[in-house]
Amino acid sequence: MSFLKNSLTSFSSVDGIALLNTARRRRLAIAAASIWFFGCLLWTAPASLLVALLKPIAPQLELQIPEGGFWRGRAGAAFWHNNDQRFALGAVEWQLSPWSLLWLHPGAHITANYGQQFIDANVRLSPLGAVQLRDVRAALPVAALAHWLPMPADGLLGLKLARVEIARRDPQVRELQGEASWQQAAWQWSSRWVALGDYSCQLEMKESARIHVVLQGQGALAASGEATVNLKDKDYALQLLLSPAASLPQEFRDGLGLFLGGQRDAQGHWQINRNGKW
Repeated sequence: MSFLKNSLTSFSSVDGIALLNTARRRRLAIAAASIWFFGCLLWTAPASLLVALLKPIAPQLELQIPEGGFWRGRAGAAFWHNNDQRFALGAVEWQLSPWSLLWLHPGAHITANYGQQFIDANVRLSPLGAVQLRDVRAALPVAALAHWLPMPADGLLGLKLARVEIARRDPQVRELQGEASWQQAAWQWSSRWVALGDYSCQLEMKESARIHVVLQGQGALAASGEATVNLKDKDYALQLLLSPAASLPQEFRDGLGLFLGGQRDAQGHWQINRNGKW
């Protein structure tokens, strides 16, 4: 009798395990079918779907005339809104990585072109809300920043960044390494344009919220120095040596100290030591 009872119990356990395995396989099959279904929808989805999904994520970004598909498409015109300012980004193209969505780290290769202005970067969004940029190349005419400059300037700003990480909630730069440049720099002094030279800055975030900058410049206004920028406390410290050439206007060379705040040595070099907050 006990043997029969044990046998029935054994069969019941086996049947229960089989039922559990069957239910588990059914759930996995439904999940796989759902992923496949939505994957097929996204695979054939138009570019306008991505534009709609980006609106709540990046409300400052305006994409017009979308073409192509969800995974690989373009916008004929794009704009970035900052308060009452509207900046043209030109035509934007993107190529999304399907596998990045499965890992909950949406990633894409993005390019934008507008005359001399361009950007080429690999962008990834982390589940924690950080924006990660890799292999960034960008250029921007200085004239596009005229609204924020103390006096008219010209030239081309460039960026070559190996990596950047920005927190979306702050927003604040968490990681930075690369180079910034100002090519064919020119400054309007009185009624004439003064050619200054070419400048480059090595950028590296060594500590939390602290960016270390090494500056080198060649041309009519040679420059070398270092700066530390603290993004958290919003302060900076600058040590800079400027060597103006004799070809520059005398009033310009004399005015450098008044404008930047520094001391001139016997050779005519300006030593700038400044720190402050913004």
